[in-house]
Amino acid sequence: MKWFACLRALLGPDPAREKGERGENQVAARLAEKGWFRVKGLCLRNLYLPAGENATTEVDMIYLTRKGIYVIESKNYTGRIYGDEDRPQWTAAVYAGRGWLGRVKTEKHSLYNPIWQNAGHMRALSRLVGPEVPLWSVIVFSGRCRLADVRWDRDDTAVCRVEELPRVLRKLGRGKPLSWREVEDLYRRLEPYTQVSWFQKQAHIRQVKEKERARRGR
Repeated sequence: MKWFACLRALLGPDPAREKGERGENQVAARLAEKGWFRVKGLCLRNLYLPAGENATTEVDMIYLTRKGIYVIESKNYTGRIYGDEDRPQWTAAVYAGRGWLGRVKTEKHSLYNPIWQNAGHMRALSRLVGPEVPLWSVIVFSGRCRLADVRWDRDDTAVCRVEELPRVLRKLGRGKPLSWREVEDLYRRLEPYTQVSWFQKQAHIRQVKEKERARRGR
């Protein structure tokens, strides 16, 4: 509706969200390339899944295959990424020029542990599809970044750059426990969660900001 467009124009752009969408677009473009992965699947983006009473969780992307569902969390960062599966905060160290003595300066930015973040997405998705459907967590960093020191031990999880995604999808998850008909059925069941109203999206954004404020206040 026209008044929706006017309201969104008045509110102005959300730079953080636009940056995230650029990262998602890079991953989605790779998924759309036929034969690139050698893992046939169906893709859904921006799913708003129920996560408790009056709450939702937004999943960047899922890739449904006969090996199960890859739950993809896209991160669009530059610089060097440092993180550990067991620590709540990770760090992005960005080059910030040189000082008077020629020393390299860096700016450090923290981000919430994306493995923990995606684990919440997987719990919400599992409640919808059932425990018999295998779920695989994939954290994909796009943009000009380097995974300098990122550690994890979980067998159902991978952290990579977008260029490494083909290898990760082929390696993560073995066998073909689902039929293609089951994959298509899962797609039809989950697709409605991508079709939410603008008001529902705004409610989710408020919820996320409240959680972030509470996390920083600890």
